[in-house]
Amino acid sequence: MARRFAVREALLLSAVFLCCAPAQAADVDVDAAKKLVAVASNNCGKCHHATNKKDASTYKSIAEKYRNDAQAEAKLIKHLTTGPEVKYEDGTKENHKLVTTKPPEDEKQIKNLIQWILSHK
Repeated sequence: MARRFAVREALLLSAVFLCCAPAQAADVDVDAAKKLVAVASNNCGKCHHATNKKDASTYKSIAEKYRNDAQAEAKLIKHLTTGPEVKYEDGTKENHKLVTTKPPEDEKQIKNLIQWILSHK
């Protein structure tokens, strides 16, 4: 069972690395890999991408929006944990997916994910 989980995690990481490039490959470490697993397991890539516009904002544009905002982390924690209504460019609306973690509601994992998003340049 553990080997099966490890293979699944490795596949998720591989897919996320391909989707989320160009997040500086030279800077990737174990913590960064964990952040990418959080992105993959929450299916963030369905709507978001590092630099290419999809249904929602790119990670780069999110990072730019909050670059000089001292409350960025708090605002993004609220956004990712309360599921506010979001509006797409085509005018449709839906509630943002809540970020899930294991163990549930692990604030450290959520903060790590937010720091990864904010690191995009």
